[in-house]
Amino acid sequence: MTKMKNAERLNKIAPSGIRELFSRAQGIPGVISLGIGQPNIPTPKGLIDSVVRLIENGDNYYSPTPGTKIFREGVAEQNKRDYNLDFDPNTQILATASGCEALYCALMAFVDPGDEVLIPDPSFLTYPRQTVLAGGVPVWMKPTKELKIDTSNLQEYISERSKVIILNFPSNPTGEIMTSSELKPIIDLAVDNDLIILTDEVYEKCIFTDDKHIRVSNLDGAYDRTILLNSFSKTLCVPGWRLGYAAGPKEMIGQITKMHSFVVANAPSAQQNAIGEFINTSEFDEFTKKLRDTLMERMIKIVKGFNSINGISCRKPEGSFYAFPRVTFHKDYTTSKELSEEIFEKQKIVLVPGTEFGPSGEGHLRASFGSSSLEQIDEVMQRLEEL
Repeated sequence: MTKMKNAERLNKIAPSGIRELFSRAQGIPGVISLGIGQPNIPTPKGLIDSVVRLIENGDNYYSPTPGTKIFREGVAEQNKRDYNLDFDPNTQILATASGCEALYCALMAFVDPGDEVLIPDPSFLTYPRQTVLAGGVPVWMKPTKELKIDTSNLQEYISERSKVIILNFPSNPTGEIMTSSELKPIIDLAVDNDLIILTDEVYEKCIFTDDKHIRVSNLDGAYDRTILLNSFSKTLCVPGWRLGYAAGPKEMIGQITKMHSFVVANAPSAQQNAIGEFINTSEFDEFTKKLRDTLMERMIKIVKGFNSINGISCRKPEGSFYAFPRVTFHKDYTTSKELSEEIFEKQKIVLVPGTEFGPSGEGHLRASFGSSSLEQIDEVMQRLEEL
């Protein structure tokens, strides 16, 4: 029986608290979930029509391991069109089965046991868990009071085992962005210490300020050491399609592709071709503007709602579709996890405890407004007020 025991690597990571809450909430009448990070805005009709046509016409088989020609050329064109960033579609772009798979393959391709991976605190819960699965050691980078990366003393995180730094802006869970000038010390740190940069930019079209999204690969010194990780789950409201990509230097993408070939072989074919055809159309531009405007309306309402409740304060997120309110706990609630449980049990609201995203998340709850209507947000605030 001892040989039936699970692998030790799984004992080193905790299950996803977000997925646990998501599962518990299923089928319970009256639950309002601000837990799972997905938008509920209808998928663009032109994109749906395209994938249906492709499937009906037989696009149901393996694609080349790096991705279809249509997809990789479409991604290259969009990066050139929107960011004046050049990627060779033949050698510098890899289609992946989600942004999470892109991250996993990148970490597995470059992290050896004991290598250290610098991670923003707080940040997406998958980063430290995948780092551990790859044999790496997560190193949390302290936040400023605005919960951006504190760049005042970055050298303290560097050791002889430092290998990778992960960036994510707009941020999950905080919604914060960083400007080029704010990011410069981080890029300089990577250059000076020969670090690989993994930049997760899945919320690129969900920005509520007048700032244009920054591709980290475009920053001085970054291109030759940066892997762009991206996904269309949020941008096109197709999280169920599981399609993303990695883009970067030819040699690095080659190594990630090698790993990818033994994990999933290839990303979904029809979805690749449909998205590759769609992302440089006027309908894509119109849809992403509608996405941003819809999410911004919800953001304004949810921030105002949280700030209207005694004991809760909430910064206005600059992007993504998450609010990260800070709670001044009543004596009955000593941790954000306890409070999250109390809110779920008594008021049927799913809010994720901030500690799912790193040590500095204590005292916070994450609220996803991607799939919440304005009426549901009002109802959430009423229930929280009652509690």
